[in-house]
Amino acid sequence: MAKQALILYYSQFGNTAKLAGHLHQLTGADILQLKVPAGTFPDDMQETDKVYQQQLTGGHLPPITTTLPDLNYYDLVLLGGPVWDGKVASPVLAALQMLQGYQGEVAPFSSGWSDTGKYQEDFVAHAGKLKVVAGYHVLTHANPRFNQLAAGSWLRKL
Repeated sequence: MAKQALILYYSQFGNTAKLAGHLHQLTGADILQLKVPAGTFPDDMQETDKVYQQQLTGGHLPPITTTLPDLNYYDLVLLGGPVWDGKVASPVLAALQMLQGYQGEVAPFSSGWSDTGKYQEDFVAHAGKLKVVAGYHVLTHANPRFNQLAAGSWLRKL
């Protein structure tokens, strides 16, 4: 990966933050955590799922409180988040909206409990006109788990 990259990620319980940290170590890319207002999501995943479903049904994504840097500086944005119901978490969907107009490539990465579902397809479906490339997805309680060689191979292809 010889591009100027930014790692943007949302992490509710720390799993995606850990993955983003691994990617940061492998790339040396700038890294920035996406944040939502305190209290947006409960600490319980089942309750979070109810909020998530309401957000999707009502079309009201959570606001991102993180100020993004000038994206024109970057050739590549690695955009990560957790897998919720086999799909992209709503803060990442909100970030995709914020990225509209970005001219570089966007590579998704995700962490999921036991199944990545159709994360890549859902990401592409919500990406609008963004240039989405193949992503990297790991599971926290099943395979594929994070593997430095696999992650390095993915990064070299970007």
